[in-house]
Amino acid sequence: MHATICDLITDLVQNSIEANAKEITLNVEETKTNLKVVIADNGKGMSAETLEKAKDPFWSDGLKHKHRKVGLGLPFLFQTSEMTGGNAQIESEESVGTTVAFNLDQTNVDLPMFGNFTTAMITLLTYGFDGNLKIERSVDSKSYTVSKQELQEALGDLNDLESLTLLKQFIETNEEEING
Repeated sequence: MHATICDLITDLVQNSIEANAKEITLNVEETKTNLKVVIADNGKGMSAETLEKAKDPFWSDGLKHKHRKVGLGLPFLFQTSEMTGGNAQIESEESVGTTVAFNLDQTNVDLPMFGNFTTAMITLLTYGFDGNLKIERSVDSKSYTVSKQELQEALGDLNDLESLTLLKQFIETNEEEING
C-alpha cells in the first residue's frame, strides 16, 4: 500500500517513463466527492497476456528490476480502488502505449491522504528521462497545466538549483490558487 495518493501517482508515472514513453499526460481532477486520475503514455505498451499478469503482485517480467520478483504498483492501485469504493482500469497495446485511469471516493474513510502534490510533481518533472510530461490539474472549477518541455524552454536545466527553486514556486503558486 502506498502512504499517499501522490506516491501511487508517482509510481504509475515512473512506469510510463520506464516503458520508454516520449509523451506522458497526467490528469488529476478533484472535487469534494471524487478524485479522478488518468495517466496516458506512448511507451512500449503491453500485450493482453502481459497486462493480465501485471495485475498479479507476485509477477514481474524481471526487465526493469532484475532482482525483483514482485511488481506491486498496479496491484496496489486496484487494491486502493477496491477498498475505497472506487474503480480502476488499464488499457494497453504493444508498441502504442498504456492508459491507467482511476476514480476514488474522496469521502471514503479508507482513502489514503492525498499527499504533497508539489513534491511529487517536482520529482517527476526532474526525473532523468528525455520525454515530455504534461500535467493537467484541476480542483472543482479551477485548473492549470504544466509541461516539462515548456518548463525546460523557459528555465533550462530543471535540475539546476535556481530552476528547481522557480519550479517549486510555480507549482506551489498554482496549487494555492486552485485549492483556495
